[in-house]
Amino acid sequence: MRLQLRVGVPGALMLALAGAARAEGLRLTQDTLLYSDSDSVMVASPQLALHHALDEGGGEVGARVVVDMVSAASVDVVSHASKRFTEVRQEIDADVSKAFGRHLPSLGYRYSRENDYWSHGVTLGWRETLSPDTTVQGSYGLTLDEVGRAGDAREHTHGLRTHNASLGLTQVLGPRSLARVMYTLTIEDGYLEKPYRFVPLFDQAGVDLAAARGEQLGLGSFARYSLPERPAEEVPDLRAGHAFALRYLRWVAALSASLRLDGQLYVDSWGLMAGTAEPALEFGLGGDLELSLRGRAYHQRAVGFWQRTYVVSPGELPRYRSMDRELSSFSTLEGGLGLAYAGKRFEAYAEGSFMNTWYRDYLFLDSRYAVVVQAGLRWTP
Repeated sequence: MRLQLRVGVPGALMLALAGAARAEGLRLTQDTLLYSDSDSVMVASPQLALHHALDEGGGEVGARVVVDMVSAASVDVVSHASKRFTEVRQEIDADVSKAFGRHLPSLGYRYSRENDYWSHGVTLGWRETLSPDTTVQGSYGLTLDEVGRAGDAREHTHGLRTHNASLGLTQVLGPRSLARVMYTLTIEDGYLEKPYRFVPLFDQAGVDLAAARGEQLGLGSFARYSLPERPAEEVPDLRAGHAFALRYLRWVAALSASLRLDGQLYVDSWGLMAGTAEPALEFGLGGDLELSLRGRAYHQRAVGFWQRTYVVSPGELPRYRSMDRELSSFSTLEGGLGLAYAGKRFEAYAEGSFMNTWYRDYLFLDSRYAVVVQAGLRWTP
């Protein structure tokens, strides 16, 4: 499977950022993520960022460029009679923050594009230090997207607006521990379908025939028993999600290690409910080296309108219908380790993880495993 890289404006900006990093007082960061899974999906995502500190209170100005290269022949593609697709997403971010006493306001802008997707986003942030042990923070972001199909003119795209607001509190609990709580509200309004996804429909006769033959409906058999009609995906135009997150950090003297515990609960107006638990340990190895171990467990309940197979009567069409596996019920377990080096002017890290996902009621796939590798460099001239 081949990944393609197209270097346009973001590629030129990467070179410009690398040259600018020779100036004194700047911090240059380069990260690369590689993803491959058993569902024939490969992703390469290099990024380059440049930041310059403006004050000792956390103020800085920065820019980042990301290029995501995706090559896929997953069941999502095969189920629609296509062999594979290859696409590239380019993203440019810029942000600035400036400390004013205890207050740290910030402003960020993001632009990304694909051959069928365009996105602009603005984020306003604020952080206040209430005491040496207590910090509060909040943010609001607005993203405006245009969603279309490859080859269509821009006037045929659909609009999507996303509002994102968060509020958090960080509290030092003692000389060895710290906690942070965060609430995030996300409201999406507009076109939330995938323009390339179509949903197979079945009648009861087709389902009964498959059962009589002892055949399980799945990727290799659904086409023999489904109806000729393949309507486009249809989901509600409005979605509101609530996320409650907790992070706990503690130095564990007995292990000479730093313990991090992350947890999150998510619910939304479509009926989806999800929980995440992510523990991690970081050990100092001496000589500016650090070893990290990380685990992650995730489970979600399907949205209310999800069905593994949509069985209809003649002339009937479900109001809401989807074959998006991210809306189904599934569980994921992940484990990984990393190694980091932190010098005075130069830092480097590499980490890898393995994850396995089990789908309980997805027509085209029962499970999937993936390998993720990420590495990066930090340089302060």
